[in-house]
Order: sequence, then C-alpha cells, then structure tokens
Amino acid sequence: MGAKLSGGGGKHGSASVNSEPNVIPFIDIMLVLLIIFMVAAPKPTVDIKVDLPPPGPAIMRESPDKPTFVSLEDDAGRIFYYVEGEETELSELSDLLYK
Repeated sequence: MGAKLSGGGGKHGSASVNSEPNVIPFIDIMLVLLIIFMVAAPKPTVDIKVDLPPPGPAIMRESPDKPTFVSLEDDAGRIFYYVEGEETELSELSDLLYK
C-alpha cells in the first residue's frame, strides 16, 4: 500500500519507497465529516415575524414635475441641510419634500 516493489535486480532485489501520499483515507474521512455536518446542521428557522403587505399593484403617487435637490454639508461635525440651495432645519425637511 505505501511501498512499490520493483521487479529485477536478482536475488537481492531492492524495494523503493513510494513518495506519493495515499489520499484515499483522507477523502473517506472528509466525506464522513461532510455527512455528519449536514445531518447535525440546524435547519434555518425564522424567529422574527414580519408582516409583509399583500402582493398586488403598488399604489403610485404622482411624481412631481421637477426633481427636488437636497444636499448635505458637514462642517466639523455639524451637518447643514440644503433644499434647492436654501439652508433648512432637519425638522422642516420632511414638510418641504412632501408638499
């Protein structure tokens, strides 16, 4: 199994060592471990119930005629909000965007 015998050389024939590794037992062990992990792996379960909307056509709101440009500026940790180039407060931002 681990050695290769060469024929020849007379009465005192020399046996050469096979340097190729025997990988068959390694493959057998890997297949057994694969089966064990597949059986032992937990089935995916859902712990969080999510209420999804029923399937159907989405209710589309009318899109505005022109886009609204919103930009943010970070100045040393203070964030400034601009809507259409004018500075606004964060509390007023939703009112301006959804008129």
